[in-house]
Amino acid sequence: MAPQSLYTVSNSPVSELLSQADRDAILSLVTQMHDKLPFLRDIAAEERRTLLGMGDKNRIFAGKVLEVVLQNPTFLSRSFDIEQFQQDLATFDRLSTILMALNQLRDLVDATTIAIGTEAFESALIAYRHAKASGQGASLESMMAEMGQRFARKSKKKEGKKPEAIK
Repeated sequence: MAPQSLYTVSNSPVSELLSQADRDAILSLVTQMHDKLPFLRDIAAEERRTLLGMGDKNRIFAGKVLEVVLQNPTFLSRSFDIEQFQQDLATFDRLSTILMALNQLRDLVDATTIAIGTEAFESALIAYRHAKASGQGASLESMMAEMGQRFARKSKKKEGKKPEAIK
């Protein structure tokens, strides 16, 4: 019987095994997604702040503008690329759908990783406490001392002392 949990995870414990083969297959699928989306790019945070956002309201606006442009293309200059505008909007819609699905998957993977990490660490703490309490022999003591470093407190620097300059 499993020991009482020190921490609560909202759902039942994760008792599944992700095999190395399944992990490799999933990572291969991620690589395939990268290959299918060769135009993906990274945008620096500073640049992101300068770009126009395409939230729900702006998407509706852009769609209505596209309808007007398609029905009345003559008011635009010849340099305006209607096909590119249409393609950009369609690609935005397709990518948004992919992004939503990936975000949902990412949230589930994140939550499950936290839950299973909590379970594994709880098991480690329980086993550590039992090993510490049993005190069986010098070989176990040296391993316990090494594992105990995880809980060692760092000493605080004395206030008022400045670090010496490196020469």
